[in-house]
Amino acid sequence: MNGRLFLSQFDSLIERLDSVGIRVPEDSALIGLANDLVPVITHVLRESLALMVAVERTFDSAHERRPIGAEALPDSLPEIAKLIAAETAEREVVDLAYFAQIELQHALESLQRAQDHDDPVLVASSCESSLQRARRSLVSLESTLHEFEELEAPARHWVDLEMSLQIRRLYRNLREDILARRAGDEAVSENVLRRVLYRLVGFRELRIYPFLRVDDRVHLRELLRRMVLWLNGKERSLEDARQLWSSLYDFAQVLAQVSYRQELREHDLALIKKAHHLLFDGTVPLSRVPETLVAELHALLGLDEDLDRLILDPDRVPVAAWYGPLSTHLERLDSQPREPLVPQGFVAR
Repeated sequence: MNGRLFLSQFDSLIERLDSVGIRVPEDSALIGLANDLVPVITHVLRESLALMVAVERTFDSAHERRPIGAEALPDSLPEIAKLIAAETAEREVVDLAYFAQIELQHALESLQRAQDHDDPVLVASSCESSLQRARRSLVSLESTLHEFEELEAPARHWVDLEMSLQIRRLYRNLREDILARRAGDEAVSENVLRRVLYRLVGFRELRIYPFLRVDDRVHLRELLRRMVLWLNGKERSLEDARQLWSSLYDFAQVLAQVSYRQELREHDLALIKKAHHLLFDGTVPLSRVPETLVAELHALLGLDEDLDRLILDPDRVPVAAWYGPLSTHLERLDSQPREPLVPQGFVAR
């Protein structure tokens, strides 16, 4: 059994996935173009699924053929340890391939359901999420196969890391604007609403905006329309303003879920590990957080309110105050992500 036989197939499929263009305009007249991509995406998903099945069967059958009697064990402890490590690595490949099949099967079913509903936005969104699922499954198993074969894995970057960081920064800014409206206020401040409007319009001008999920862009476009309509109206209904503010709050909550994305979890985990190590694993305690580290930690803004306060004012509290928030996120990011709660009418990222 040789995992190297599969590596070229993984490389080819990942390149094909990266070459598929799915940046569909949110304009209602053009969003239907996503239907043209469904056959191409379906074909790539089925090829990816077949590859996962082949990997699982190959590694599983190799494991089953190995004799398990005591007479088959090596004589030395180092050889026994090596055998156990090899079996563990094989099992990891089998498990990853198995769960990747479930992920890809769900992607295919989701794509089919979207077509059955004949909803252009749903189809476009499903095309995007299906390709993301497939790429992550392929990259994860490809990396594990390279590790199994003691080869250096190719540098596969999550292409939307910078986009995810910018979305998180937008979420944090929106959260600050929302908090600017004091709890219990009956009226919605025109100034606050106008500030949110300008912030969202500015976000649409960014280079990464076309790479936002198509259903998020559709929601954002509708929110902007409602905000402009209310601000320009002669009679500004208080109830309409409350509903609009509620929709903005829900949209900000959806943007907050960007931190569940795999590329951001990996980014955050590496950065938090580095900070935890520098601040608490040294032999000599630090009296203050280094400025260079604080500058790097600005990439975490929007992940957690307590952490935000520490990053923005590191000299206000002792170094020991960082231990709790960093340890909490270190433990959380090292575990499997839980399913986030999604406001009604939105799709989980």
